Amino acid sequence: MNGLGLFHPNDDAFVGIVCKVDNERVGLVAPDERTLRKIRVNGYVWLNTYDPNARLIGRIERVVRIEAEAKDRAEQADSNSERREFAREATIVTNEITVKAVGTLRGAGGGRIRAAFAQAVEALPEIGARCYFLTGPQFATFAALLANQAVNGSASLMIGSFAQAPDAPALLDGNALFGRHAAIVGSTGAGKSWAAASLIEQAADLPHANMLVFDVHGEYAPLARHANIARLRIAGPGDLERPGEDALFLPYWLLGYEEMLALMPELSEEQAPNQAAAFSGAVFRAKRAMLEKAGMAEDAATFTIDSPIPYDLDQVVGELEEKNRERVVNPRTGKEHNGPEYGKFDRFLLRLKARRADRRLGFLFRPGAEQMRMDYLETLAVRLMRPGGDGSAGVKIIDMSEVPSDILPVIVGLLAGFVFKIQQWSAPEARHPVALVCDEAHLYLPERHAADAAERRALAHFERIAKEGRKYGVTLLVVSQRPCELNAAVMSQIGNVIAFRLSAAPDKAAVAHYLPDASDAIVDMLPVLGPGEAIVVGAAFPLPARIRIREPILKPGSESPPFWNMWRQGESRQNLPDAVRNWRRQKSIDSTPGNSVPGNSAPGDPSPGA
Repeated sequence: MNGLGLFHPNDDAFVGIVCKVDNERVGLVAPDERTLRKIRVNGYVWLNTYDPNARLIGRIERVVRIEAEAKDRAEQADSNSERREFAREATIVTNEITVKAVGTLRGAGGGRIRAAFAQAVEALPEIGARCYFLTGPQFATFAALLANQAVNGSASLMIGSFAQAPDAPALLDGNALFGRHAAIVGSTGAGKSWAAASLIEQAADLPHANMLVFDVHGEYAPLARHANIARLRIAGPGDLERPGEDALFLPYWLLGYEEMLALMPELSEEQAPNQAAAFSGAVFRAKRAMLEKAGMAEDAATFTIDSPIPYDLDQVVGELEEKNRERVVNPRTGKEHNGPEYGKFDRFLLRLKARRADRRLGFLFRPGAEQMRMDYLETLAVRLMRPGGDGSAGVKIIDMSEVPSDILPVIVGLLAGFVFKIQQWSAPEARHPVALVCDEAHLYLPERHAADAAERRALAHFERIAKEGRKYGVTLLVVSQRPCELNAAVMSQIGNVIAFRLSAAPDKAAVAHYLPDASDAIVDMLPVLGPGEAIVVGAAFPLPARIRIREPILKPGSESPPFWNMWRQGESRQNLPDAVRNWRRQKSIDSTPGNSVPGNSAPGDPSPGA
């Protein structure tokens, strides 16, 4: 491991001679066409530098073969025979290669007991220096060095193997991956779900893991077979009378003031301020009444409108109805007439009534006695955020497949904000780090100009986590097939990117913008990546590289069905009457204990997830 063979060049791996050097790129001239044919764009090379104990590691970015006729020499020939001779020699060929510097490899010595790679250009080559391919056994040894550096940091995380050397494992620094936020992006079917599942699975293997997975479509349910992964469902309409053990209620009193108002769309511009002020005052008084009833005088003296305190929504509605129908007596005439707010809350109360009656929102507006207890906040915190160990699952998959799409951003934002607040108000020495996996993030993390009121409330939580979460031990793993639609404030804080195949120009441009150490060559590779292949770049990986992603043991239910084969020979197992009944009852089949989870991988299906 000390020399890696890079300090003993192999003439068969010779690439060319340095003819141009700047701060980031090196220009080479290849000696002949045979050497030129061996060169592959995005392949890795090493170069001698002015420091005999340092080698520059680079990536081939561009290869050009230029032919030019030497007309002046041909015209100087006097005879036909001389012209024919010069014609054979009159073409000047230049083989130009551009190499992007990616880091420096230093050998043992100077206090180092072994070779070490740094993602910094510490030594540049001189004009005339020689350049060599980094392939075969050399590349495998170099990859082992990178892996060994990750292991030395006690945070080794297997992401897959190098496409250039399939037997060489590619390891990430788990501390840097989650400590700097990360994103997994790519077209549907490229392998995003497999990559996310692999990371979730490896996190679950750690005894004290702490991770929440926001599962929008319920596709990560198969991972719950892992001993350290639990699956919770946002309670659906079928859970209101007899909730399942995995049903999760998020009572309305967890919502902040603005989040609650965001659930009441189309407030008339004329009455919106009055309605909001009246609602705020009624909620404040209802919370204070609950605290006084519980004998919590200290809390009653310091709480705010956004404090998570159970309150009686019927009391709030009753107060607003009273204002809405209030009649007052004119002291001068003695006649009764409408009060100042008479009829002003008709539409507001109607919308609130409709929300409360919607069984799809029962997890919010139909809490049971347990969810209205003052200690439910602690119960929920333990259920969502207790790390692994002592019989507790460290990874919690939150199935949101039954949450109506119009309020999905509010609910995801509520959970993210809940986690952040718990971390923020924990003693610094007692904080246990937690990761939030945001699957299908484009559904609730859009750009602000494209967001409605509900989505903007969710964005406020995520933008704060992206900017400040590291200080409180909260990190994001954003998963999306449309990087161009993701919120810029969140994505600007992403320090690691795992990019699968992307073809659309806006998505490629977005990745180029957010990718650390991006180059045109890396972005141009995105449309030609194979299934399960990704470009991995960032703080957790010292070398931008094309990686074949490791398959998870427990695969998410995200594979595309083999349409043609099933149409040709597959016997249909679909039970249409069951589907109609589930639709009518608003209860998915896997809500009933004992039923199989839909979407499990077919045995032997090798295709990566979406």
